[in-house]
Amino acid sequence: MQKTITIRDVAKRAGVGISTVSRVVNGGAGVNEATRERVRAVIAECGYAPNNNARQLKQRRADAAAVIVRGAGSMFLASVLELLQPRIEALGLRFLAHYIDEHDDEAAAARAIHAEKKVRGIVLLGGSVVGREDKLDLPNVPCVYATLDARTVRAKNVFSVSVDDRAAAYAATDYLLARGHRNIAVLGGRLDAENPIALRFRGVLDAFSARGLAFSRANYLPAGFSFAAAHAAMDAALSQGFGCTAVFAMSDIMAIGAARALADHGRSIPGDVSIMGFDGIALAHYMLPRLTTMCQNAEAIARESAALLALGLSDAPGVRHVTLDAELIEGESVANV
Repeated sequence: MQKTITIRDVAKRAGVGISTVSRVVNGGAGVNEATRERVRAVIAECGYAPNNNARQLKQRRADAAAVIVRGAGSMFLASVLELLQPRIEALGLRFLAHYIDEHDDEAAAARAIHAEKKVRGIVLLGGSVVGREDKLDLPNVPCVYATLDARTVRAKNVFSVSVDDRAAAYAATDYLLARGHRNIAVLGGRLDAENPIALRFRGVLDAFSARGLAFSRANYLPAGFSFAAAHAAMDAALSQGFGCTAVFAMSDIMAIGAARALADHGRSIPGDVSIMGFDGIALAHYMLPRLTTMCQNAEAIARESAALLALGLSDAPGVRHVTLDAELIEGESVANV
């Protein structure tokens, strides 16, 4: 019996991905003419015939991918979003951005967007998997968590790319400890189990423990991820007599808000109080003094997220969860004590 030629066979013979063959068959964009002709030649040579039922089902779906952004005020997520758009469009998909509140359930948002738009893929920026491990189950729709390790999500269609938050926070805290700081304030969000903020806090505890020290929980200042929220949290603490020699803020936005509050209370940076951020947004470089920060590579996150989305669309085997390194960028905001 003659073997039925599949789309995988065509992709292998043409030396391209399955998604590329699919775009050629369906007249999609994002394929250069030389590649398109090579794929067509292989199709003609091996007699490949697309499954009409599958094609009709696919045609009922929008040729689009949605990016769900959790928190509209994050400059870092905005930079990743900007870098994601051309990469998603290069896959032959329209780009749909959807913003949700910082505390909203992005898994519920993903299901609602898919029900309404019939998108082919979803990228979740700045999400959380806490309590949602079984909620993101959209068969045949790859869902990529960007900036979050989603290994605990049991749905088969989930991928993720993230930095090692715990290791990055360890490096940031150890940097301050190595410069003599012991009374360190940590400015962060809610400490839900296994979310990035909780992992960063564990990194703080690890760094103290590695040096035989203990971190005082009274030095953890919870705040929202905005200039105003961080300013308010630091201002309230300082107004009540709180003192420290250094602040580790779990985002650059928080660091800048806290720096303003310190200045409002007559504290100089880094003369009186050193400050360190997390993310590596462009604004950190232009802050006075330049902010020392743990930099997440937005370019790499966007690139890997798009690659994982393409992998999910092709239904091919491959690495589903990617972990990137953060880089410590020294500015002028940390002094020795």
